[in-house]
Amino acid sequence: MVAQPANIFERLEQSLEPAARRYEKFCRLLSAAGMAVFMLMVALTFADVFLRYFFHNSLNGTVEATELFMVVVVFSSIAYTQWTRNHVVMDVLTASMTPRWQNIWEAVTAFWSVVVAALCVYTSIRYGQRTSSMTAVLQVPLRPFIYFVAFGFFTLLLTQLWDVVRAMAKTTRNSPKDAVLACFLAVVPVLVAWEFSSHRMVGMSTVTLGILGIVVMFALFLTGMPVAFALMATGFIFSGMLRGLPAAVNMYGKAMYSTSASYAWAPLMFFMLMGYFCFYGDFGKDLYTCARRWLGHLRGGLAQGSVCACAAFGAVVGDVLSGSIAMSAIALPEMRRNKYDDTLAVGTLACSSTIGALIPPSTTFILYGVLAEQSIADLFMAGVFPGLICTFFFMLVIWGMVYRNPSLAPRLPKEPLKDRLISLRAAFPIIALFVLVIGGIYGGMFTPTEGGGIGAAGTLILALLLRRLSWKNFVKSMNSSAVFITMCFTVLTGATVLGAFMTLSRIPQLLAGAIASMGMPGWLTMCAIIVVLLILGCFIPSMPLLLICVPIFVPIAHVYDWNLIWFGVVMALMMNMAGITPPFGINLFVMKGLADVPLSVMYRSSVPFVVALMLCIIVVLAFPAMATWLPAALR
Repeated sequence: MVAQPANIFERLEQSLEPAARRYEKFCRLLSAAGMAVFMLMVALTFADVFLRYFFHNSLNGTVEATELFMVVVVFSSIAYTQWTRNHVVMDVLTASMTPRWQNIWEAVTAFWSVVVAALCVYTSIRYGQRTSSMTAVLQVPLRPFIYFVAFGFFTLLLTQLWDVVRAMAKTTRNSPKDAVLACFLAVVPVLVAWEFSSHRMVGMSTVTLGILGIVVMFALFLTGMPVAFALMATGFIFSGMLRGLPAAVNMYGKAMYSTSASYAWAPLMFFMLMGYFCFYGDFGKDLYTCARRWLGHLRGGLAQGSVCACAAFGAVVGDVLSGSIAMSAIALPEMRRNKYDDTLAVGTLACSSTIGALIPPSTTFILYGVLAEQSIADLFMAGVFPGLICTFFFMLVIWGMVYRNPSLAPRLPKEPLKDRLISLRAAFPIIALFVLVIGGIYGGMFTPTEGGGIGAAGTLILALLLRRLSWKNFVKSMNSSAVFITMCFTVLTGATVLGAFMTLSRIPQLLAGAIASMGMPGWLTMCAIIVVLLILGCFIPSMPLLLICVPIFVPIAHVYDWNLIWFGVVMALMMNMAGITPPFGINLFVMKGLADVPLSVMYRSSVPFVVALMLCIIVVLAFPAMATWLPAALR
């Protein structure tokens, strides 16, 4: 006899399970449809550049079409991203809790996320009702696309409701009292937040509210609430306090649409797709084979070759995590087969992938360039020398470690010259594509967005011609791109909402003014910024950290008249540090899962590379020309 579920949530979970499975399939198909639109967007961009340079006749309205397609791409996959658990979560506090409290907080944050999604649906519909705008060239009305934003959030809302049911069922299996506690912790803060957001705070300064908002934001991070939804909630609540609820609703609805429909963010999408085509097309294997054959006979040669391969692969894909995953799958088995110590192998792979954030194209520089209103092409060039310096320091660290302890990495025989030349020939196509994309962007042949489109289309064509990409891997690359793009753009949307609140609070401007009035020397202020980023980077993933800190620190950079291209390189280096700094560097956790090693090994292996990265930061701080000379020379 089958036992019956003991409580209402377990019974609800059991009855809804078949419908939930069907709905998950619908969300997966919706995401696939969105990625089909993305491929159309890639083809449109490629065709526009091709026609312009070979037939002197470009397509009209490609910018507008790209912006509208971006909305479809992001919001067709937002529910699928939730199903696959790919929204950024900072589970610093909850990871150390007992299973009972983890279940309770999972239910609580799932409910809060439902409230945020419902708010997104409502504000997007309101914004659509009040908008009668059309695109300037194509004369396409914006309202249907704004309503598609609402539809996307509604699909997310349904997915999150299912998460609430499952989380509550899991909670009540331990004790019915836990369900009551979870309901209390979920509902009461929402009611309090609504009360505060619907009333202007009389007698409280904007700065005080700004500081309180930052505290609430970090508190939400620590509960395990997805970072994007925590940013959205904080921005809405405190914007309501400052300007009133109607103004907050208008701002919120506009931000939901405008962030995903911004042409400035399009390179982010294209270079992510290019990265996943490279990953699933095994182009990283060519780069690693080349580096291994030329450097494998040196002291710690396989590890040094991995550093160079990570730098080269990062130069192609522009993404830190995809570089880490790709190189780990290729290089880690090779190093283990040759009896390399795990401490050296996993530390090398986890930390070397960060070089990809410096050598163009770089998603970090795209984010910073848009936020700081700087040339993305100049930022790409500015990262070249710091990236090479970082590569040199990492290789130097490996050499020193193996010199002190040769048992870490046995030396290998030198490869014949013929084999080394063959490896260069195999790696040439993807390197040539990189030179074409970056050279075309900086040479003015096409914009960063067009360069990303050319790179994505070129990588796909190259993979097909070389028979590197099966249909199965093509689908995997599209699915991976869908969830990563949506994850990034939900965080961007949250950061946009939070940025509007920070502007209202006037904290960045007042902080810059206070520093200017104190007369602090620039080097001391820079040291303070680095210390703050070092501390925050130990707990916050690099992308949210960049989005939060750039609007705060750029006004300070203006006070000291710092070169914002150089400052962008410093910020990129600090984001790299955030990715590999214990205790919560995301690269360390990714590598731990890939290599199946204890976390203590990951922490120990990262320390020498953290020191090397700090040396690189010191060099760039001491010699700003390392970042500024190349962009100036190429103008």
